[in-house]
Amino acid sequence: MNVIIYCRVSTDEQAQKGFSLDYQEESLKLFSEKMGYNVIKVYREDHSAKDFNRPEWSKLKAYCKNNKKVVDKVLFAKWDRFSRNIEQALAVIREFDSMGIELNASEQYLDISNPDNKMVLSIYLTAGEVERDKISSRTITGTYQAKKDGYFAGKAPYGYDNFRDGSKRSTLKPNKYADLVKRAFSEVALNIESVETIRKKLRQDGLTLKKSAFSQMLKNNVYIGKVNVPEFKKESALVVDGRHEPLVDLATFNKVQNVFKGKRWYNTKPNHKNCDFPMRDFLTCEICGGQITGSKSTGRTKKYAYYHCRNKCKTRVGVEDAHIKIASILCGLQISQNIKELFADVLRNSEAQISGDRNNQLKLKIELQKSLKSQIEDAEDLLLSRSIDKDRFDRIIERINGKLSVVEDDIEILRTKKDSVNGYVDSGLELLGKLDEFFLNGDYNGKRILAGSIFTQKLIFGNESCRTTKVNEVIEVLTRNIKASEVIKKRKAVKNDSFSVNVPGAGVEPARFPTGV
Repeated sequence: MNVIIYCRVSTDEQAQKGFSLDYQEESLKLFSEKMGYNVIKVYREDHSAKDFNRPEWSKLKAYCKNNKKVVDKVLFAKWDRFSRNIEQALAVIREFDSMGIELNASEQYLDISNPDNKMVLSIYLTAGEVERDKISSRTITGTYQAKKDGYFAGKAPYGYDNFRDGSKRSTLKPNKYADLVKRAFSEVALNIESVETIRKKLRQDGLTLKKSAFSQMLKNNVYIGKVNVPEFKKESALVVDGRHEPLVDLATFNKVQNVFKGKRWYNTKPNHKNCDFPMRDFLTCEICGGQITGSKSTGRTKKYAYYHCRNKCKTRVGVEDAHIKIASILCGLQISQNIKELFADVLRNSEAQISGDRNNQLKLKIELQKSLKSQIEDAEDLLLSRSIDKDRFDRIIERINGKLSVVEDDIEILRTKKDSVNGYVDSGLELLGKLDEFFLNGDYNGKRILAGSIFTQKLIFGNESCRTTKVNEVIEVLTRNIKASEVIKKRKAVKNDSFSVNVPGAGVEPARFPTGV
């Protein structure tokens, strides 16, 4: 009698119970030898028995179908090695029986031809399914509790590796791609270039994410150290602080989410980075209002680069001349020495006021947090006293938790250590005094970041001129000709000064202009 031996074990079973594939194969070969069977094939499987979608079982089944007259039996150690799903198991037994092949277990051998043994077979198969349900239940409950405790369960997101801490619980640790993730968030938060442009730029440095996966990464709160806990039984879904190291601060993460909600003023993006034409999506034709692009023409000795209109207009200017025209606009935005000194004083004098306001805001937010938590306790008391039903309680808790989540985010931002603005005053004002030089000497990214920060609308571009209708509000105020600047400089900055109202509010990062630069 020709038999096929089938051995199956799950990874957990092999590690915890020592029920190894080698042990099964050896015991089945001894059984076959004792019974006088001829072993013609051995299949070994490391796969769950919840169904029959198993690689080795599929090979075994295909072999039996092609060799019906050769195979007499398929042997396994126990019935739970065969299946832990009673419905599918009975269907497979009938399928093999129709091919004239018997399925049986060496340690729980049954005479299948005896109808009375069908009851015993059902008990064996049911026991395996019950055990699988218990394992599944323990796994789901354990995973839920692990997530609730801040441990990350599942495949590590991009920039992290799965890692087991000292307690052998699954969490995350940054890997070699973590710096690319940080750069992605910081550059998208600036809102200077499109998300796709940034992705393509990072791809040159080793980023492997496709367009959709990159967007999903930027929306994943795991990068700010959070873990999402799904609904479980009667417990509501929630977000908890994770045990892993965050790669991004909350303020930067929120800026990125705002980028996805809004749109930048320019609507046409270059489909690839071309270092010869850094300004091609910042310009609009003064004749037709169309998009300005760039291309090269071949001369006698070399190629010449031009900005020109996409339409049939005659707008066509050499790249170097175009950049000089843009630099001349920036030159007209130079900040005078008087205004520079005045604004430096405003920033330094405002720092104490900003810090005081931040402390007051933090106190108010903490009081609001306590009040919201007290409301949750009051709602629980009402539920226990049966003053409200469960549905109304859930609605109340959902509403309060929504407010509480916003307040706790605000508290986290306010509590984050702030760098002093003094270290950025001199370097920032130095930049404002030499905008044209920085533009002309800047590389591709430097030109784009500077232009995107200064010009809030596209530049109107022509053969003879280049102009803009609006610039960054702070820059406009600083470069304004104020006759009384010398008088104002002698006073301390106060809340109602025309300058102080334009001072950017301090957040998690050092104070920046509204454009993020």
